[in-house]
Amino acid sequence: MASPARRNQNRTDLLNPTTDPYPTVHALGTGALYGPPQPEHIVLILGVGPGLGLAIAQTFASYGYTTAIMSRTKSRLDAWAVELDKVARAARGTSSTAKEQPLSLGFACDVLDNGSIERAIGEAQAAWPDKKIGTAIYNASVRKRKPFLELPMDAMKDSVQASIFAGFTFLQTIIRSMKERNGTEGGNVLVTGATSSIRGREQFAAFAASKGGLRQMCQSVAREYGREGIHVAHVVVDGLIESDEAKSFFGFKDNQRFRDGTTLRPDEIAKNYLFLALQSPSTWTFELDLRPAKEHF
Repeated sequence: MASPARRNQNRTDLLNPTTDPYPTVHALGTGALYGPPQPEHIVLILGVGPGLGLAIAQTFASYGYTTAIMSRTKSRLDAWAVELDKVARAARGTSSTAKEQPLSLGFACDVLDNGSIERAIGEAQAAWPDKKIGTAIYNASVRKRKPFLELPMDAMKDSVQASIFAGFTFLQTIIRSMKERNGTEGGNVLVTGATSSIRGREQFAAFAASKGGLRQMCQSVAREYGREGIHVAHVVVDGLIESDEAKSFFGFKDNQRFRDGTTLRPDEIAKNYLFLALQSPSTWTFELDLRPAKEHF
């Protein structure tokens, strides 16, 4: 006889048919994001720098969505938010007036401070009281590379804080908001992982421990809240992300770039976050791994 815990896992939902018509299947990229409708839908991104974080924000803004962008440097965020507002309004076919709410705002947030994360999310919700956080993206980490016997405890603590404890605070705060405010509309929670999420390389003990733990937490949360309409997905970014910093590290000149298929381009990565947020509840992805064509795996 099955245990009570096992019986609770039985798919009794399959025995509850409906006569409602199927939802419309839209061509890829043409439908609305899963969750609240566009006018009410906030896309919140924690960990916005000039690379992947900004590319994600630009991608969602280009579909007309309100974006809340978060990182430690508020002045930089404010400048980007002005441009994101213009992009979102162009997508909607509207222009800005002094009385209208902006379609993008920046919020200061430090992942080494859990209280800062809660405050920033609360400030974003308060800035648009008539909207709901429909898509939330965690794109922050602290990456430490050191031989294991030279790795200081503080470096391990910072890495674990930035991924596990900060990720825990982010997930709890976002899921509470979605459960309280979104009702049956649900929402998306997308988390950026790395090669170290699934493979601990030499000299990356702190990063591997933190990213691996974050991945396991996402698995647990996805299984618990998927049945309540919250889509949790983990994106393994397996390779070098193209950036000015990376080009400088390899000694490239200003007019040089990486060859196609050798690095991950932020704007191409960002399209995959949009793909995940567009998914119907009939076909949710939990884990998506991305790498350039020439990457070893």
